Amino acid sequence: MVAKVNDDGTTRFLVVGDWGGLPVSPYDTPSEVAVAAAMGALGAKLNTTMQLALGDNFYYDGVKSTADPRFEV
Repeated sequence: MVAKVNDDGTTRFLVVGDWGGLPVSPYDTPSEVAVAAAMGALGAKLNTTMQLALGDNFYYDGVKSTADPRFEV
């Protein structure tokens, strides 16, 4: 993946690891939702070009395919 360059010629990104979740719908926790909102606000403020998720992000059973319900918004 090639990162987009900002108008000022820099590439900035946020990195989050081990974001976890619940094994059943709604899959997220209030803390995760708050962190996501804070990352969005910080990304806008710092003019980031991408966000990078690291770690074991889908606990318990993982995901089965790109059509897995865990990807629904």
